[in-house]
Amino acid sequence: MDPYLAGFFESYLNIETAGYVASLKRTIAVSSPAWRERLKEIFEQLLTERSTTAGRFCDFTFIEFETDDDMYVYLTKVHAYLFLDAEEVPIPPD
Repeated sequence: MDPYLAGFFESYLNIETAGYVASLKRTIAVSSPAWRERLKEIFEQLLTERSTTAGRFCDFTFIEFETDDDMYVYLTKVHAYLFLDAEEVPIPPD
């Protein structure tokens, strides 16, 4: 996984902050276009390549998924919410 994206997940999508995705969306919207585009590109690369596992994601975020597929469903929803104007706020598993 790209270290930049791993840091993003660790900081903004961890067990304590994942419930604030709506605030994160606003933060991304007002951030620099270069930062926003870089984040979007590496996020899309992760979704395309499926280059990490649920276990590795848990190492950064302490959010556990039953399967890699479950994690990618969640991350796809996060990506859609943050970058594609999806209206549904993604909720991580309990």
